Amino acid sequence: MSVNDPFPSGLSEIYHTLSAPRRCYVIQILWKSDAECFAVRELAREIAAIEEGIDPDCATGEPYRNVYNALSQTHLSTLSDTSIIIYDSDRQMVATGPEFDVAVLLIVLTQATYQTLRGNSIHIDQIIEGTSITD
Repeated sequence: MSVNDPFPSGLSEIYHTLSAPRRCYVIQILWKSDAECFAVRELAREIAAIEEGIDPDCATGEPYRNVYNALSQTHLSTLSDTSIIIYDSDRQMVATGPEFDVAVLLIVLTQATYQTLRGNSIHIDQIIEGTSITD
């Protein structure tokens, strides 16, 4: 990184990747999970439930299919291209990648900074223990 370069190499790509809420939801779900791998269908169900404000067991039909297709066709490959996740498209499984912790840290720090600048009192432990890192 040179003095004139505002970001370390690759950082702008990670920020671009984090610009889509569904990609951040994938990171959030993986971050809060104890599982080493996550099935795409389960990610789609969880994300559809978040978006619809319903229980994951009720996330079916068109909202589920829309999320599943968007994940499979766009979001998971984008996350994989920046090494945030490891995406096995044949098995339809997702695991954390080498840049996963960087992505989580950027989301948490960005949320804390945004809340602080808006005048909301927030502590980092509220974000870490909170229900969402994408609000």
